[in-house]
Amino acid sequence: MTDHAFVYITWLDAHSGTDQWTQADNLDPEGCLVHTAGFLLPDGKTGHVTIYQSRTPSNDIDHVLHVPVAMVQTIQTIDLT
Repeated sequence: MTDHAFVYITWLDAHSGTDQWTQADNLDPEGCLVHTAGFLLPDGKTGHVTIYQSRTPSNDIDHVLHVPVAMVQTIQTIDLT
């Protein structure tokens, strides 16, 4: 089984600005900050931080997320020992 670092990332997500007609000056200027934890897949998708949630003993992985590098704010490695 391959050991991958467990990481906690914060990243800015694309998000909807409104759910109805709105004046442009009423839009929320703040980004949508997301917090995600998972196992880092170093050779995931180019230009992205790739993490996954679950892994089997035969190295099948599940719940894979590709976050564009430009959207990542922080990456922290978590020691699981």
